[in-house]
Amino acid sequence: MVKVEGRRIVRAPVQKVFQLISRLESAPRVTGLWLTADLVERKSTALTVQYRGYFAGLPVESLQRATLHPPHRIDFRQTRGGLKAFQGQYLLKPIEGDTEVALMLEAEPGIPFISDEAARLVLHAYIERSLEKFKLVAERELPRVVRRPEGAKPAPLPVLEAEAAEAGEAPAAESPAQAAPPSAVPATNGQAPPAAQKKPRRRRRRRRRPGGEHRKGPGGAGGSGPSH
Repeated sequence: MVKVEGRRIVRAPVQKVFQLISRLESAPRVTGLWLTADLVERKSTALTVQYRGYFAGLPVESLQRATLHPPHRIDFRQTRGGLKAFQGQYLLKPIEGDTEVALMLEAEPGIPFISDEAARLVLHAYIERSLEKFKLVAERELPRVVRRPEGAKPAPLPVLEAEAAEAGEAPAAESPAQAAPPSAVPATNGQAPPAAQKKPRRRRRRRRRPGGEHRKGPGGAGGSGPSH
């Protein structure tokens, strides 16, 4: 008997993962080994499926009976088929809201053209494809809920004015600090800034006399003194 096993962590609850894996009639879309699957019988804790496919390139048929142990284990075994022996088991273990899935396979081809190494490669591909497919489907259909740390409060959501009007509530008024922008120059000790205390002096312009001449004193160089 050739034995191979593999494991995956699936970010989904164990009950949902069990429901997904227990659809053994969907194996042709998962394993890559079986091409068709016909459900022969289904009971509450057991089902029988007829598989057809290729094992290491050779066509084979396998009638398998599976026993369900929800939500932690599924056992399946070939009861009639082209392989000498074929059986396996799914084990599901919950881990902090996630699920660890373990798949174990055992097979004995009983065909001279198929070596143990070839059988091992077939089983390994079966396990890897199955686990990866289960993980992708479960995590896509069942998104994980992110838990908030204990004691943490959710951040308040902003309320728009339109939403507040529809709810009959008035939007919060702006605080004075938000309504008026801060002054460019802060006040010091309750006094106005220096620029506001002292105003610049205006320069007075001298008026010019008619004719364009300035008035000068009696002894000025440009004035005309009294005649003698």
